[in-house]
Amino acid sequence: MTEKSTLNELKEQERLVRKKLILQAAMELFSTNQVSNVSVRDIAKKAGVSPALIYRHFEDRDELFVEAFLKQSDAILSAFEKIIKESKTVSVETLAETFVTYLLDNDDFFQMMTHFMLDATLKNEALQTFNKSMRRLLDIFDTVFKNSGIKDNVRTDSQALFSSLNGLMITYRNYPGRSKQETKEHVLNLTKVISSKFVSKSPTV
Repeated sequence: MTEKSTLNELKEQERLVRKKLILQAAMELFSTNQVSNVSVRDIAKKAGVSPALIYRHFEDRDELFVEAFLKQSDAILSAFEKIIKESKTVSVETLAETFVTYLLDNDDFFQMMTHFMLDATLKNEALQTFNKSMRRLLDIFDTVFKNSGIKDNVRTDSQALFSSLNGLMITYRNYPGRSKQETKEHVLNLTKVISSKFVSKSPTV
């Protein structure tokens, strides 16, 4: 390996480290603030870098939000897709419990998603990328419903289950007077109740 190639490799490693630092700062800010209330300058201050450096990696705040969100969403989507691939007998209840458990264990991701849905101010290009990720998630819900024998209005059922689980999380994830473990048990119990309403639609054999 030549000295030039070694230097280029080191520069690339430094670039990736800086980008990771910026994304982490962005995730922390987007998880506690509405998208419209976060600026590139805020992210730069949080990351300890200059705004100019951020613009070397990202076009604007919207692109930064989408990449930070996708970094988180890819993890849950990949996990779900692996479950579906390894077992075609995944139930609606298992899907719902897996989804809610992930949200409980990854609160930053849940808050980012919630803040965006309450304050959808992204420019169209970034919005399309975000929506593509959401469709990928709903496609997984669709697959489980179909494998459970539900054929009619599948996407509507997927959207209804998705929104129900998100509403459950908003209501109970920080419910006062409960420990973290008690909250998790309560949320999972309610998840079973919610998913059972959809399972009951499955045709009897």
